[in-house]
Amino acid sequence: MDISIVEVKDSKKKGQFAEEVMRYLPEWFGNEKALVEFVDGVTSLPFWAALDHEDKCIGFISIKIHYGHTGDIYVFGVLPEYQGRGIGRLLLAKAEEYLKNNNCKYIIVKTLSDIVEYEPYERTSLFYKKVGFEELITLTEMWDSENPCLIMIKEL
Repeated sequence: MDISIVEVKDSKKKGQFAEEVMRYLPEWFGNEKALVEFVDGVTSLPFWAALDHEDKCIGFISIKIHYGHTGDIYVFGVLPEYQGRGIGRLLLAKAEEYLKNNNCKYIIVKTLSDIVEYEPYERTSLFYKKVGFEELITLTEMWDSENPCLIMIKEL
């Protein structure tokens, strides 16, 4: 598999890559308003893309830093046909390297809590657990009661 992970600086490319991937992930990004917010949000944040041999974006990750020491996965996605092939791990490794180089101690991610049974997010939580994240807290007031937010954390 000929995949390269590259940091993307161009804000238009960030938005383009994020939208291209998220449109193929409606189980996670089916809310149009949220998708548009993510596309807009990535333009000013650190961003890495997984590119295939034809420079097609097959996955991406974008992060924020809070309080100078906590990284936050802002948005992350890999095309369905490439999931389970280690691309998410490669993207996460680049983000973690960046966060460590910027003196971060932790990385967090917000995802749908496992108190809601929804298979796509069960796979998401399993991925995060496999790469070292632990459950921190579920907040029903963060998004809404039908979409309780699970915050997961990993020490860097």
